[in-house]
Amino acid sequence: MSDLPLLTSPAIPARFHHGFTSRAGGVSAPPFDSLNLGLKWGDARENVLENRRRLLAATRASVLYLAAQVHGARIVHVRAGDDPQQIAREQADGVCSDVPGIAVGVYVADCVPALFADSRTGAYAAVHAGWRGTIAGVLPAAVSALAGAFGANPAALRVALGPAIGPCCFEVGPEVAAAFEAALPGGGTVLTAPGRKPHVDLRRAQRLQLAAAGIPADAVEAVDACTKCDPAGRFYSYRRDADRTGQHVGFIGLRDP
Repeated sequence: MSDLPLLTSPAIPARFHHGFTSRAGGVSAPPFDSLNLGLKWGDARENVLENRRRLLAATRASVLYLAAQVHGARIVHVRAGDDPQQIAREQADGVCSDVPGIAVGVYVADCVPALFADSRTGAYAAVHAGWRGTIAGVLPAAVSALAGAFGANPAALRVALGPAIGPCCFEVGPEVAAAFEAALPGGGTVLTAPGRKPHVDLRRAQRLQLAAAGIPADAVEAVDACTKCDPAGRFYSYRRDADRTGQHVGFIGLRDP
């Protein structure tokens, strides 16, 4: 099986193959049903490995590179012939490359999976951006990495922000709200209402950061879905299900010429 039901974005140019997974298309049993791609919370290993095999087939790539995510702002560069096991041991929240025929990806379960593409240079990146990574500047770090390593012009980059927890459900404590207000003063990223805790709009914060990094507003597209309260139940959500959830992957790769 190679045709998983992927969500895609019109922001990503056709020379790149990309996608965001949902829960559909795998073999995991409840409560991990069905395309759980993470080994963190107790799913049967053989099921996760089969799900990952299906994902690799869907990427149309020879290998999929993912790093050990730590909610930081480091971006790791994948070069031709790099060992995927070595990259998997790298503590980083973004993976970038310009090698055709491979793919890079990130795991998520409420955090934002962000995919970057540059048609001119063929450079691309996948980034994991939760609230800590957003405050740490992981998305601007990805822009800098693509510019520094591949000569990408920020104004030419295209970015897709995948399914993630929305401002409807991302309730935070006062210290997190204060961190967003300090990082993006007056940006409207913290939503308040009488009688409830603050809520944060992660994707708005990220759009503001990308704009400040030189990416045009119309070059950024967000999948309009909240992983926690999606009415069709299409997504895993750590906020909803805690340690009985699964993980999605967002991936991108440059098609072979």
